[in-house]
Amino acid sequence: MRGLRYFVEVARAGSVSRASTILNIAQPALSRQLMKLEEELGVSLLVRHGRGVRLTRAGGSLLEHANAVLRQVDQISELVRAPEQSFAGHVVLGVPPAAGLIVAPVVVEMLRERWPHASIHVREGISSSLEEWLLDRRLDLAILYNPPPLDGIALTPILHERMVAAGPMGKGEASGRTIRWRDISALPLILPSLPHSNRRMIEQAALQRGARLNVVFEVDSVSMTKAMVKRGLGWTILAHAAVAAEAERGEMQVRIIDRPPLISTVSIGMPREAQPTGLAHELLDVVRGVIVERVTAGAWFGAKVVDDYIR
Repeated sequence: MRGLRYFVEVARAGSVSRASTILNIAQPALSRQLMKLEEELGVSLLVRHGRGVRLTRAGGSLLEHANAVLRQVDQISELVRAPEQSFAGHVVLGVPPAAGLIVAPVVVEMLRERWPHASIHVREGISSSLEEWLLDRRLDLAILYNPPPLDGIALTPILHERMVAAGPMGKGEASGRTIRWRDISALPLILPSLPHSNRRMIEQAALQRGARLNVVFEVDSVSMTKAMVKRGLGWTILAHAAVAAEAERGEMQVRIIDRPPLISTVSIGMPREAQPTGLAHELLDVVRGVIVERVTAGAWFGAKVVDDYIR
């Protein structure tokens, strides 16, 4: 563990000499610990140069896993020292961009109020990235859009929301509040690339309806997609909540996909084989409660809670 801690500090500092100052140990002793770690692993972790060190490919991989291991060790210590009826430690929550804006600030606030000894790290990413991080145990819990069944992830569907077509104002507005699949076929679309969960769902739905999609740009960022739509570069298909604010400000036109509707499912995912800590279970309860409250309050526009979680 000492070797891992020293390695992480050197990687962060980018220099053995700077790390030795931070750690308050002699530079030769620190260098010996690093060499010992490299010998035990049988790989080179650092490349020394005139200005300090840089990570090798193996070193970069170790840094990511070392952070997770050290976090778990620190969590064990905090849990043991924590008073009864209290939770301490560290949890990592993964959120997609749109849902993260609605949920994450409230979750962080509630967790801090309930368990002041605990800390939370929020990571943002598209659902396919969040699924990968869950499988790699880099997340304790994630909010996922339309996840496929995966052996290593336990999924709990929590809400459904209608998808909409969003386009620029003043450029070929569709009539009415809804749009059909045959009309979507004529739109220049800006969609995420595969294997993005939304793209998978849209492609499958279009195939079932006999619609051909005219994808002119592939963009994986929701915020960048919306910026391109505002500039008149095309239309996109997103959850209603993701574009509700822009529609209210008159920056986009929004048409609900109808006949048949396109429904997105939001689920909570947790690693299936890992033994979740008490704090991870608390995080699950908080996230679930916040999502239900946000939907009930109308803050998650166009969403309906799955019946099992209406309380």
